[in-house]
Amino acid sequence: MTAIVEVGTILINEESPRMAEVLALESEPYFKHWSVVKAFDGFTLNDKIHAARWNFFFLAGEVKVMFFGAIGATKLRGALKRILRKVRQQNFNSLEVTGIVAKWARG
Repeated sequence: MTAIVEVGTILINEESPRMAEVLALESEPYFKHWSVVKAFDGFTLNDKIHAARWNFFFLAGEVKVMFFGAIGATKLRGALKRILRKVRQQNFNSLEVTGIVAKWARG
């Protein structure tokens, strides 16, 4: 079963296995090398990172994509794939979904 993605969902890159091991993260595979972290929000993950004496830093800017059609698991998965492709060159090891917005187009 594919993990449910909503605002607050955190994805981690499985190519950083030490992160999941040290922080004792439970995750569910989502897309290629990315997994959805279970039972954590950004604040809890931040606390675990600091407790491990690691540094937590975030990119203040947003990465956005747009899709047409009803919001559903398939559309969100496609949008996240596009976001992950956009940031691939920046070597991020995690991502938090901070917004999912529906807008109506009038014609």
